[in-house]
Amino acid sequence: MLRWVFVLLLMANLLYAGWNWQQQRSASLSEARQASAPTPTLLLVEELGAPPATVAAVSPDPEPDSAAEPEELALQCWFAGDYANKTTADRAVSVVQAMQLEVKLVPREVPDEPDYWVHVGPFGSRDEAIRALQQLRGRSIDSFLIDEGELRNAISLGFFSQQSSAQRLLKRYRDLEYPLKVHEVPRYKTHYALFAYGRVEGVDIEQALAKEGLTAKSSKKEKKTCN
Repeated sequence: MLRWVFVLLLMANLLYAGWNWQQQRSASLSEARQASAPTPTLLLVEELGAPPATVAAVSPDPEPDSAAEPEELALQCWFAGDYANKTTADRAVSVVQAMQLEVKLVPREVPDEPDYWVHVGPFGSRDEAIRALQQLRGRSIDSFLIDEGELRNAISLGFFSQQSSAQRLLKRYRDLEYPLKVHEVPRYKTHYALFAYGRVEGVDIEQALAKEGLTAKSSKKEKKTCN
């Protein structure tokens, strides 16, 4: 009988020891889970409703364009020069065309030194003029009848390009019975005006022409001639 009581007490102690071990193990696992859980962050009440802050991307300031293209010149018309002969004018045209510019060469008549016509008369009629002509030739004076123009029925004694030559003839025949006169005859010569049109400054045209020995009048803007 005592032996069975001892066995029962031993089994009861074993069961209690197993249950106690199981309780301790459960408590240890619970503490381990609590230790591994993340600790909540302490926030102010004002921060609870505020949206999360974002960092704006900062783009670098654009670098200044150090190689900016120069502003394009406007189309302009330039009077590039005035030339007294066609050969020189044609050379100037070639120089300006080589600058990729449009060229216009305009011939124009400009006043030149006049000629000087020494004469007597005009007379009132052709017959009167012929009688005077015969008298002059009778004195070996080289002369001829002018039969047209504003000096019609006058007698020509000489036609000169220099005023000094005409004055010498007047002096030579100062004692002639007919008064001598000098008539200025207008004379013109052809000049060639050169115009250039394009995106260019006048000084560039001048320098290009001067380089070829074709320096003429200074370039200036012309607003109508290039049309």
